[in-house]
Amino acid sequence: MARALMLAALLPTVSAFVSCPAYTDISTPKAQQLSPQRYQGLWYEVASANIFLAKGCQCTNYNFTLAGAATFSDVFSCRKGGPSADAMVLPLHGSFEADMPGKMAEGAVGPVTAPYWVLDLWGDYEYSLVYSCVPLLVAKVEYVYLFSRTPQIPAGVMQEMRAFAAARNISLAAVQDVPMEGCGAKGAAAAAIEIQV
Repeated sequence: MARALMLAALLPTVSAFVSCPAYTDISTPKAQQLSPQRYQGLWYEVASANIFLAKGCQCTNYNFTLAGAATFSDVFSCRKGGPSADAMVLPLHGSFEADMPGKMAEGAVGPVTAPYWVLDLWGDYEYSLVYSCVPLLVAKVEYVYLFSRTPQIPAGVMQEMRAFAAARNISLAAVQDVPMEGCGAKGAAAAAIEIQV
């Protein structure tokens, strides 16, 4: 999400020749009506399509916490140089509509936000597929995040998540695994370096 936010902050809002899909066309009713209370907590970014901010990151995670009835904070954290390296931390904030809480928007600075759409959930809020699409003049930029409550996603669930995205014409060509070896409690002990925005 931090990646989509950075791109959205750099580009003006435009009427695009290429449009992003509608949330209700690519998400499940379960995701659309997710429980924000159950969704909150720590999510590991096990695989994703990243831009410069997250290049070289490992142990990437987000700590999603409700801040109000329809608002949340989502603290991005990743480590460059090993699981015990200092964490790069970016505090994010966001909101959602009460009648469709899975369709969220998230940002780091002021009112600038990017889509944070939960497309589906697996298990008991154990795995989540999140999508963001930013329209440009002649193209669109898509970001895909495969989240887990632990630093790994079982192969069968990963296959289901990828098939779900592919069936909705969401490109996975840029999606890469995020290194998670040594992450968790051991990696969490390192000091954090907060990015000021």
